[in-house]
Amino acid sequence: MKKSVFWVLCFCLLSVCVVSVTAHPLVRVYVNGTQVAFDQPPIIENDRTLVPMRRIFEAMGIEVKWSEPTQTITSTKGNDTVTMVVGKNQVIKNGQVVYTMDVPAKIVQERALVPIRAVAVAFDADVAWDAKNYVINIQTEGEMDGYLKEIRADDGTILMTISLTTTPIQSQDIAKEIQQQMKQKFDAMVTKYEQVAKTAYADAKKEQKEWIPYYYMGIYVTNAENEKFTSISLEERVYTGQKEQKTLSSMTYHTKTKKLADLTDIVPDTEKEIQTVIENGFLAMIAENPSGFYDDAKKRLSKSLDDVGYYLTKDGIVFYINPETIAPAEAGIIAFSVSFDW
Repeated sequence: MKKSVFWVLCFCLLSVCVVSVTAHPLVRVYVNGTQVAFDQPPIIENDRTLVPMRRIFEAMGIEVKWSEPTQTITSTKGNDTVTMVVGKNQVIKNGQVVYTMDVPAKIVQERALVPIRAVAVAFDADVAWDAKNYVINIQTEGEMDGYLKEIRADDGTILMTISLTTTPIQSQDIAKEIQQQMKQKFDAMVTKYEQVAKTAYADAKKEQKEWIPYYYMGIYVTNAENEKFTSISLEERVYTGQKEQKTLSSMTYHTKTKKLADLTDIVPDTEKEIQTVIENGFLAMIAENPSGFYDDAKKRLSKSLDDVGYYLTKDGIVFYINPETIAPAEAGIIAFSVSFDW
């Protein structure tokens, strides 16, 4: 591993964070396993992917109409009608605000582009983002399993949506383990946020402030799986009135025994050697783009090496560190990958 790791660190460092609209690999979008072809390529702006509205809605089986005078996108599926207005942040479903976008719909090259996560949330679809390969997978046909709860006020207003889903896992034993974890986490999130949302809504009504629904979205993604290891990550996004918070956690199992695997079970290096590789990887990223990190990022990194997570991919290992550890929240999750045949 040592030769391959240091070789890759010299030439193939990859940052998952996207701070602004910059050059990036072509984003590929799949709906229920089928790739969607776009005449205007998707763009990434402030860590959000925007795609041409008509193609994505049609791929999801949603009828869409565009009003040029009002710059309004109206989409319909079954009994649900969702509207978005170019330049405005609210997603309105059946007359109620159900989501607030960090980046609103916009016009690019005479095409209306919409944030893909807003579309998915509005129509109860699931979105998985492969940051290494710039691939988005949307599932609308029940291929993901999970839990969903809408917390409502007595007057029917949606206060918060809590959802937790998982992609398929081949190992039945590990799938059961993740299902148990998911149920426990879902119950914990409902307990944690239900009264918080109700209290905040009551305060907003008293102060005659506009109510923007809260949300918690979590998705377990199977990043890699073979007869030796099964590697799963959990991406969580939370909005409770302030800026959205995003965190990533992960776990890698021995597929046969269902026991959690340490990195030393996967690679031949010692813990000290692995830690050196991880530290050098993040230091190289800081040196490459110092303005994207805290001024004292190196000192923060040395104190946070135990907080670095990892997960396996078919090509190697991804090491990551969560927002606000060595870089501002706007930078997102910071990560680099190394090639390794595990």
